Amino acid sequence: MSALISQVTDEDIRKLVVARLRSFPAGRKISIGADGEFTKDELIDRVEKDDRIGKKIVQVQLSYLQSLKEQRFLEE
Repeated sequence: MSALISQVTDEDIRKLVVARLRSFPAGRKISIGADGEFTKDELIDRVEKDDRIGKKIVQVQLSYLQSLKEQRFLEE
């Protein structure tokens, strides 16, 4: 399993985050603290460009997924 994880690239992670963002409801804006509000399309663009906001979104999504994983193991 760890060999598979070591083969995951930053691009793979960005693709996963973009896929998750695409599932967000249309017409909603997401607030990123002092950086302002963004539509899902704006966030997808930022993640694909890998700019500062995009990197922040990736970090948030990875933290969320990690917390889901840890919760699952706590329940076993």
